[in-house]
Amino acid sequence: MEVLTGKERRSRQEFGSRPTRLSSAQSKEAAKKIEQISKQVLMLINNSQELLQKYLKYQGSPFGQPDLLPEPKKLTELPSPDLSKDVWLSLSDSERLRQNYVAYTFLTDFLSEVKSWQEDLNPNASDLLELLEKSAKQALGLRSNVASVMKILSFPMPLVPPSPALDASTAFRKKLKGWSVCQQYQDWLHRTQRDITVLMQRYPL
Repeated sequence: MEVLTGKERRSRQEFGSRPTRLSSAQSKEAAKKIEQISKQVLMLINNSQELLQKYLKYQGSPFGQPDLLPEPKKLTELPSPDLSKDVWLSLSDSERLRQNYVAYTFLTDFLSEVKSWQEDLNPNASDLLELLEKSAKQALGLRSNVASVMKILSFPMPLVPPSPALDASTAFRKKLKGWSVCQQYQDWLHRTQRDITVLMQRYPL
């Protein structure tokens, strides 16, 4: 039999608990929007894998050769998509959504900046450029849906500063930074999928 500490019991109780301060209509409205986000994220995860593959395809050596290329660096400008289990379980609903909102605000701009770089580096890669533009629009749409849930739940909207410029002074650095952006976009979609699973348990249809 699994033995839990008091902290673990509290975390699991909070993880599965359902807030009671909402009216029935609010809960239903929130549940529908959360389910919509869940379906949206599943689609975007598939698109993000295609984006990564196309991105690496056009960058030349050593891109596309995982054994020769270091892991993409995490973007310190973003909230981390990779949290320890204890930290992740301890997040409030408001904080989960706030971090998602901030992440997709920045990722929308970062993906657009990567597209601008690729227009110079790979101007004939029309399929990649279209996918980068599409991904930026999808990130913005996801942020809009997250904002809708926050408003329904009466959570404060975060004040997000302007997106910082990505530091990339050479063609290789732009390729490397662009890869990091595409990878972080996918990592954040997986994080959102986990967060939305929590919210679906708390606000069931």
